[in-house]
Amino acid sequence: MQKRMLFFVNPNAGHAEIRTHLMDVLRIFTLGGYDVTVHPTSRAREIPDVIRTDGGQYDMIVAAGGDGTLNEAVSGLMCLEDPPPLGYLPGGTVNDVASTLRLPKDCLEAAAIVVGGREARIDLGSFNDRWFAYVAAFGAFTGVAYRTAQNDKRILGRMAYLLRGVQALGEIRPIPVRAVTADRVIEDRVILGLVGSTTSVGGFKAKRDLEISLTDGLSEVILVRDIRSLLDLNNVAAAILKQDFTREEYFYSLKTGHIDFYFEQDVPWTLDGEFGGSLRRAEIHNHRQALRIMVPADAGVPALGDADT
Repeated sequence: MQKRMLFFVNPNAGHAEIRTHLMDVLRIFTLGGYDVTVHPTSRAREIPDVIRTDGGQYDMIVAAGGDGTLNEAVSGLMCLEDPPPLGYLPGGTVNDVASTLRLPKDCLEAAAIVVGGREARIDLGSFNDRWFAYVAAFGAFTGVAYRTAQNDKRILGRMAYLLRGVQALGEIRPIPVRAVTADRVIEDRVILGLVGSTTSVGGFKAKRDLEISLTDGLSEVILVRDIRSLLDLNNVAAAILKQDFTREEYFYSLKTGHIDFYFEQDVPWTLDGEFGGSLRRAEIHNHRQALRIMVPADAGVPALGDADT
């Protein structure tokens, strides 16, 4: 019996290579044994709405687009009682999740992995009543980074360069925060907060010696402490570019399955590169191996769990 696939295409993501190769991609899916329904996207939040309504009728959901498109697909899948696996054709500019999972940016190669790769399970994050695939962030310059053009979306790299370019410490607005985990309470003024499970953020890959797992049910939390001197400013910017968060005078770095953030006023967040709302409390959970996703058969991603793990 032929399997059914629902294929979402965001024609505006990145360079939109999929427009040129759509028929070739469909041929790969068809030869892989799928009856394909193509759904071009035309508005925000369209993908989760369609998946909630019709996703349970399909054996595979595939999304072609950037990290925002992936986020919408994940959000829809998590609304289903028994979600099918997800195939992903990276079509955006940065593609942090694709980099982490070693998915090729070539859409034909990625399509071949959808039908011929292996199914794995990876962690997902929930942010109050929303989902995110790889990062939730607040603080210095995150809003600027995500309001810029697609070809300039680099949260960590962009932030580091902006830090180096500011003329006065007064341009950086520290945020009083209370962060609570099961075994730790942090109360401090921070300029940036990141929560996620990925080896790449904004196109910048983590150092190889960082122990980042996609399947352990724990999120990596990075809080950048308030900067008090121009020397500290330069040191923090350099450390962020290197993704070296070991200096305790500048960073809080921890792993946890659940963290709550409390603020004195509404603070804007970004989720997977898109605006996540402004609020005074954020409750973030890591959901262990919640997403079934197709990856290369020989993927060398550390600690990547097989579907039967």
